[in-house]
Amino acid sequence: MGVKPLALVGGTPSETDRYSNWLEGQLAASSPLLVDKDTWSDALMTQVFGHPWISMTYADLALNAQVPVLTNEIKAYLAASVLDDRKADAHWFQRRIPVIKYLGEEGANLLQHFGVACLADIPHPGFGSSNGDGAAKTKCHNDAALGLYAAWYGVRYERRRQSQTRHWIRDGELVASHYRAPEVQLFGDIHRFAIINHAQMRALADRDIILLNDLYSEDDTRFRDRQRQSDRYLNLLCFEPWLRPLVRTFLLDKVAHGELAPGTAVGMLSRLRLFARFLREDGIVDPKQIGELTMERYLAWGNARNTAGKNWYTDIVQLMRAAPVLLLGQWPRIALDMRAARRIRYKQAPDDPRNRLYASREGANRAAPVEAVEAIMARLGELPEPIPAIFMIGITTGARAEDLHALLFDCLQPDRHDGRFKIFTFWQNKVSRWNTKPLLMTDPAHQAMIGLIETQRDHIRQRYGHDTKYLFPVFHGKRESFLGQNWTQQALKKLCLHHRIVDGEGRPFDFSWHPLRHHRGTQMAAEGHDILSIMFELGHASPDMASMYVNKRLELKKNALLRKGGGKFYTIEGKVDEAVGDLLLRKETMMATRVCGGACTLPGQLGEWCEHAHACLTCRFFRADGGDVEHFRCERSKLYVAIEDLEQEAQDYEEKGQVRMADISQKRLQRNKDAVQNTDTIIRSIESQGLYKGSQQRYKHAAAREEALP
Repeated sequence: MGVKPLALVGGTPSETDRYSNWLEGQLAASSPLLVDKDTWSDALMTQVFGHPWISMTYADLALNAQVPVLTNEIKAYLAASVLDDRKADAHWFQRRIPVIKYLGEEGANLLQHFGVACLADIPHPGFGSSNGDGAAKTKCHNDAALGLYAAWYGVRYERRRQSQTRHWIRDGELVASHYRAPEVQLFGDIHRFAIINHAQMRALADRDIILLNDLYSEDDTRFRDRQRQSDRYLNLLCFEPWLRPLVRTFLLDKVAHGELAPGTAVGMLSRLRLFARFLREDGIVDPKQIGELTMERYLAWGNARNTAGKNWYTDIVQLMRAAPVLLLGQWPRIALDMRAARRIRYKQAPDDPRNRLYASREGANRAAPVEAVEAIMARLGELPEPIPAIFMIGITTGARAEDLHALLFDCLQPDRHDGRFKIFTFWQNKVSRWNTKPLLMTDPAHQAMIGLIETQRDHIRQRYGHDTKYLFPVFHGKRESFLGQNWTQQALKKLCLHHRIVDGEGRPFDFSWHPLRHHRGTQMAAEGHDILSIMFELGHASPDMASMYVNKRLELKKNALLRKGGGKFYTIEGKVDEAVGDLLLRKETMMATRVCGGACTLPGQLGEWCEHAHACLTCRFFRADGGDVEHFRCERSKLYVAIEDLEQEAQDYEEKGQVRMADISQKRLQRNKDAVQNTDTIIRSIESQGLYKGSQQRYKHAAAREEALP
């Protein structure tokens, strides 16, 4: 059966010919032999690329598909695969040989069946307007095309499977999904490649499918290694044609200004797809139909669907503000108020009638339940390696899921300055900085973590014969990447389901990695670590962010009262500041944070600099901790020594006639005398039989406080 004339099968002859010529140009850039030869062999591959790629079982492979443009599409697919180090495996090519043979034998009939001129024009569910919740259908293929290939494949390869069942965890339940066999879905692989490759003909500013490789470089750490099996892309074909130019220009502008990382760009695209779905349901087909009321309806639409977070709305506000600037004269300028985001209705727990504001500030607990964590730890031996090691390192460090799975092989090094420690270092991809954690070799938890890392290193050396880049490596072809967190998460979900592990309220525990991070922050707070220590441990940029990872705050406040009693923080004047204990745990204002010997009520300065540095004992913002009286006694003794030295120094300068240096020494001497005076006041206030609370004294002996404990 022959193929229809180009003019009758979709597209125009000039467009199809231009596409075919572009493909030939891409092939000729590697070697003109790839264009001239319709039969590729190991000898040709060795001559062009320097290495063979087909098993000796298939010494020669005919690529002539009777339709020139389809032949060039097949060649482009194979040439790109040869150059991809992830596909440097003869088995990878052997599995695709049936697809190539099918296109060679039945390619013309396939194009005629769909009424198109080339493989890239066959419809694909992943490259059309999204429906449902706006989610991309990246794992779906054209089922009709797969059916045609499966029918041919079943006749030619009778003994091979054509379908399979996969089990996975969703909402705490085991779910079975049925798919066509991977051997059949391989046709979708070349189909998707053809569509993506076809889009690359246009200039970057006009493309409907944009490869992230064209936007980012390896300067974005792990960007290349994260693309384990295929290149990631931004698919704009899921938007209506009238909306597509704005979305494309908006995303490219934010990338050009460094406002979108690779992962963030993909996330923002999904939220823009949600807005596109709303516009379709609202009947909007032109930019001029969008106004202030449109955004009001969108806010109500998203609230009615309990859409998670708030970026689904705030991102669209950014889009609408940028539209008249990026596409001058094409989009209207509308008045938008970011305060409308306050009307976003957050998801609420079904058994909690209170709003999200209360829950997030006081009652929220996103930390993994202690009971569930302990139950998982008791059964880690049932999981395949290296999941137990990853879990235990995550419990100990509180690292983000991707950072935890992407630990480098040399993440643990001896401390050159102190033999009692080892230094654990890992890259934090979200904030683009290194986090360095000292591990004390005599600490049981740190000792266990060191042992896990060293055992994993020995295992890697034994398996691969050399050191790898990552501590938990996986290989696709010749490219090394790191173990995916989804696989380990699914394994832990199945463990929880199998053993019926529940949380503190008896509900089935649906495991995910991020609550372990909250678990670590809450655990450190319960152990008495200050907010700065938690900030450094979790790798946050500010105490404000770190405080969000301290959950169970009501319990922590109760423990603090039972352990220390009321009114434990003192000003340098010896008066008690009762508010500091609460301020240390408040997220919404973050008015205090821990410093040596007490707390500082100016924590914003501690992130970068403080004009009162090394002068806490003379600073009115310092609050002394009543439980650290020994610290202040030690400080007082050191200050006496410093005063004696400064008095002698000032006298020496005066005798030498160095008036300016003598004046500086006198000022330093006076500051130290002030510090001694304030230290004396603090110590007397703690040691006296009363704590200042206004004009009354109410002091509890330490013994009395201990007796009050249950």
